[in-house]
Amino acid sequence: MDQRKRLSFFRKLLSSWISLLILSLIALAFFIIGEVLHNNLLQGLAGVLGGAALSLAITNITSREAVLQQNAKEANIARKDTYYIPVFNELKQIYDILGEAKQKRLPYPQWISGLGDKQFHMMVWHKYPMPSFKNWVTFKEEPYRGNFTEKACKLFDEVQKSGADYNQAVSEAKDPVTTILNTKIDTAFREWAKTDDFKHWKEETNGGGTWSAAQYHGWNAYIYQYMQRPSSTTPEAQALVWAYNILGWVLANDIDKASGAIQKTYENDFQARVTPDTAWFKSILESVWPELQELPHVKKVHEVATDLFAKTVQAKDYVQSRLTYIRDNYEGGEPPL
Repeated sequence: MDQRKRLSFFRKLLSSWISLLILSLIALAFFIIGEVLHNNLLQGLAGVLGGAALSLAITNITSREAVLQQNAKEANIARKDTYYIPVFNELKQIYDILGEAKQKRLPYPQWISGLGDKQFHMMVWHKYPMPSFKNWVTFKEEPYRGNFTEKACKLFDEVQKSGADYNQAVSEAKDPVTTILNTKIDTAFREWAKTDDFKHWKEETNGGGTWSAAQYHGWNAYIYQYMQRPSSTTPEAQALVWAYNILGWVLANDIDKASGAIQKTYENDFQARVTPDTAWFKSILESVWPELQELPHVKKVHEVATDLFAKTVQAKDYVQSRLTYIRDNYEGGEPPL
């Protein structure tokens, strides 16, 4: 019911209540006079007017209840679209991504946006969906919070806290994983530079200064540039672990997908063109994989991820039940098709 119609209705309702008051007073006057004068006609009129007043009162009350129910319907449908569905969509996104990670179909997310973001975190999660929980951070504050029950607020607050714990745990796992992996990558690159094929390529191209038809020309050029870097340069593994989320595959405990992701990163993003095959990169990871899985930081991520998943399921299922309630009570029930 729009504002104009609502205003018109309340004007009519006010007029009706005034009429009811006047009618009741007239009925009372007739009754009193009839009693005093022992006039049956006046008493009869008082009864008729009293009945009319009662009927009008019932009509007014019924109309008011109808308006209240209509307002409740409109308010809950508006809440559904403005508040409930946005929160539900983010809960489902977290649920889906964590569920896919548990099944090793996606790497674990290394950040949930909206829970204490820092600027550099906006650049991570390369080529993978980054879940978010931004809406509740806004809706939990008044006056928006009043659109949710206390049960819902508690469930969403728990998801928010668990999500923040998850972000912290993943961030704290980054450096230990980078440190372990970087040593092995550095060793593998230096061993590659010692091969006869690399030395021959280096002489033939003057360190990549001229083009070569060699299979690994682009890769050799990358290795050559790597060997020239000063010792203070950012660890080679850092970009892989963080910006390209190899950390996510470490957390998912999937060495094959981690190896493939590293190989594709050098081939496509680092523009090394033809690179060693996935098995070469897997041999690097195999030498440190058990150590990575036993890191306390990695185990901590698994612990908080399990907690976050459980709390997300509880919150998501509760919102789904309330959305079903709105559909059944205010939107005509189950769809016929």
